[in-house]
Amino acid sequence: MPLTNNIEIINVEEINSTTLQLSFNLDWTMDDKAAIIDHLLLSTAAKVLEVLQGADLYGLRIKFGVYEFLLNFEEYSHACWLECLTDQDMQGLQEIKLLLS
Repeated sequence: MPLTNNIEIINVEEINSTTLQLSFNLDWTMDDKAAIIDHLLLSTAAKVLEVLQGADLYGLRIKFGVYEFLLNFEEYSHACWLECLTDQDMQGLQEIKLLLS
């Protein structure tokens, strides 16, 4: 069943200085990624620059202010994480962490 507007981020875990793991209040599948993406973009005012799709990995290159990130979804583990493209984006990652926490 696709998610609706009731999706919420319940945990933002800093895996390392360049990666945030995101957890949600509902179980989700890859069919729900559009709702998750919409929620994250609205929460951060980020813009999609590029879609990157693989066999079991779906990613977006997004821009938040002057910073760029990869928003990744992994099908088998149903994991969602945000990672910096460069070390210069680490400040922006901390700003996003505050917005989503």
